[in-house]
Amino acid sequence: MNMSSADQQYLQLIHKVLNQSISGSELDELYRLMAEDENRIDLYLFLTQSKSISGKKTIPKETRYERSKQKFMSAAVSQEPVIAQPIEPERKVRKYRFSIAAVIIFFILAIGVTYIYMPVASNDSITLVSAKGERKFYRLKDGTEIWLNGESQLEYNTSYGHSNRDVKLSGEAYFNVAKNKNLPFHVDSYGNRIEVLGTQFNVRAYPEEQKMETALIEGKVNLQIKDNGKYRQYIMLPGDKIEVTNIMTNAMRISKNRQNTSPDNTQVIIDMKKATATNGEQLDILWTKNKLVFQNDPLELMTKKMERWYNKTIVIENERLMNESFTGVFEEKTCKDLLDLLIKTGVNLHYTEKQDSILIY
Repeated sequence: MNMSSADQQYLQLIHKVLNQSISGSELDELYRLMAEDENRIDLYLFLTQSKSISGKKTIPKETRYERSKQKFMSAAVSQEPVIAQPIEPERKVRKYRFSIAAVIIFFILAIGVTYIYMPVASNDSITLVSAKGERKFYRLKDGTEIWLNGESQLEYNTSYGHSNRDVKLSGEAYFNVAKNKNLPFHVDSYGNRIEVLGTQFNVRAYPEEQKMETALIEGKVNLQIKDNGKYRQYIMLPGDKIEVTNIMTNAMRISKNRQNTSPDNTQVIIDMKKATATNGEQLDILWTKNKLVFQNDPLELMTKKMERWYNKTIVIENERLMNESFTGVFEEKTCKDLLDLLIKTGVNLHYTEKQDSILIY
């Protein structure tokens, strides 16, 4: 059986995945090879699902293409649009030269992988992760595009795209959902649920912030907020933004623009507003274009965003600065550059650097 060098390299990399010995650079190469031919994705899914790999899977098996921070930054340097553009795998007219079954037989004989095929449990999960200092772009098998901001993760199971399109988010993500009237797309975040058929929206839900923000860019979504075991539904239209604060609490009170609030529970607020836009673009999604945005953010929240953006630890020693709020859109490449710019604009703060940490005083 004749195989191309790319096919041989591809099978060798899968062998390393099954043995859990693949390196980060080798994993990037595997993604590149899969992006070249959809048959490789199908084979990858078959082989990896057939072998039980210990622990929760963090390898995005249904991901067509991933764009890392480094690729974001290189695009910025070359003056190309910084937003992650989906790369459609080239459709080859010719049929694959050998069947999946033949490949598996060859793979077992040539490389010596031995395992017994077992059906994958329906709750088998896949997790996409974006670390601090990263922004990543993924395309799922159904065509849905997802941008993950720093320190975020998205989880879904192996039946995604077949019997469901359910994902669970911790952190921040921008979704461009492929249309499928027969299979709605759901985002679960801390007990709340967003249901769509095909649309574009941004969700921010970092656990430590105790707040979930949903901003709708295009289409329509049904935001379902859990209250005492039941869901309250809010239909959102383009330009709408809803903030749910302290969403882990069951008892809820609803306010519009933080007015007419109920005294029953002062910890949880549902705030409905219009998203802020500049030059025709909503500020909530500018992070997908490598722009760090502060929207009247207190210093504590601002520095938390900077920590995720630049992968730095920031410590605030001057408590008087805690009451300061900041608004702006920034494209500075380093945390130091951003702080220097703030100081030049008249912000009364000082800082010192120590390796990966910054002390503000």
